[in-house]
Amino acid sequence: MKKVMATGVFDIIHLGHIHYLEESKKQGDRLIVVIASDENARKNGKALLFSQETRRRVVEALKPVDEAIIGGTGNIFDTISRVRPDVITLGFDQKFDPDVIIEESRKRGVNTEVYRCSLFELETEEPLGTRKIRKKILEIDGK
Repeated sequence: MKKVMATGVFDIIHLGHIHYLEESKKQGDRLIVVIASDENARKNGKALLFSQETRRRVVEALKPVDEAIIGGTGNIFDTISRVRPDVITLGFDQKFDPDVIIEESRKRGVNTEVYRCSLFELETEEPLGTRKIRKKILEIDGK
């Protein structure tokens, strides 16, 4: 069985997330999604609306997802060592370097591939990313 790992904050679920998870699921048999812990998300400048457990439960309910877990408070390699994925998928805009992930994973005895998912585009005026959704909510709320 080919195990795939996807990661993210997933605070406001949108079509870009769905695209990422659907594309991730196609890379193997079992999709495990790692939800950023509240601590790590905040360390990286994220102002969260929802707790890590709420975000985990929402993501785990999505059709492509077999399991959702909360990531550790250290670095991603602690979680990679625990999950031991065959494939790690990255969103098109995630800042991880695939070569570093492969090298550091191998140092920990995890032989993984890295797959960069494609950009999701839809011809619409609706906001499609978390930042754009937050901005639109603030605009609407301000009226």
